[in-house]
Amino acid sequence: MPDDPDESFVIDTLLAARPPDAAPVIRSGVAGIPRFAPGDDAAMVGPRTAVTVDTMVEGIHWDGRSTPEDIGWKIVAVNASDINAMGGTPTWAVLAIALPSPLDRPWVKAFSRGLGLALEAFGISLAGGDTTRSVSGRTLSLTLAGEVEKAVGRHRARPGQTIWVSGPLGGAAAGFLDKTPIPSALLALRRPHPPMGLGKMLAACGHVSAMMDLSDGLAKDLPRLCKASQVGASIDPTALPPHPAVLGRADALAMMTSFGEEYGLLFTADAKADKEIISICTAFNCRPSPIGVTDNNTATGARLKGTPWPRPLFSHFGDPS
Repeated sequence: MPDDPDESFVIDTLLAARPPDAAPVIRSGVAGIPRFAPGDDAAMVGPRTAVTVDTMVEGIHWDGRSTPEDIGWKIVAVNASDINAMGGTPTWAVLAIALPSPLDRPWVKAFSRGLGLALEAFGISLAGGDTTRSVSGRTLSLTLAGEVEKAVGRHRARPGQTIWVSGPLGGAAAGFLDKTPIPSALLALRRPHPPMGLGKMLAACGHVSAMMDLSDGLAKDLPRLCKASQVGASIDPTALPPHPAVLGRADALAMMTSFGEEYGLLFTADAKADKEIISICTAFNCRPSPIGVTDNNTATGARLKGTPWPRPLFSHFGDPS
């Protein structure tokens, strides 16, 4: 399933404009820590340092169903998820925030409470940032750094490996799309809690070859992993673990694969490591599910058995309908 063409155009155009000597390549770094190509959840900028950035725009990434505290929490959580997906631990952050005039002081105070709670929960220091005025609506951008002992990107999956997700799918979609979502679905959308530390432990076990989070949904993210690793993938739709909010629904498959905002982990591992993978995830209160296998079928890429991928339920650059 292709990415949003507008989003892909922006990314490809920006990367093409870099000076030739600034283009990172996949190679071994200092002390055996690899540096990865563009597209991973975070960039390895040093032997053990990863950096990521995420932007949230009012009306695109949140609406009136999210409180300012929720938004403060989420801007931290989504970045922490990226560091986790690289096998790292987040350390410090800088925040850029654009706010309309006149300044809504109660909103700023509430947002700051949520931000502070998340920073404390994930052990992150706010090192600085920038503030400015917005012509319309609020825009937030958080840059986060992390320490990585053993980095895992997206490019080392091999044919014949098991594809895993670390938890249930579809909760955030139900929280966003349902008129009266159940509390756990609304919580999944408003206060995501990535399985922090799990990425580091999976990286350390030595059996995980590729890993990323599911911020854009399985239908978009798995093809990205396959492209980076130059493998195909076959997914059993009946093996996907549903969030309680999507059980028995006619649109359950679309909600589990084509919305995103999950912030759990998608990863590939040796089949012989199944018991160890389950043991590691259980220690983090996660219930991992094997959902398919990688293969040599690069021509068709990532595919669902017996059915096409559902149409996207969200697009950064417009309504996919």
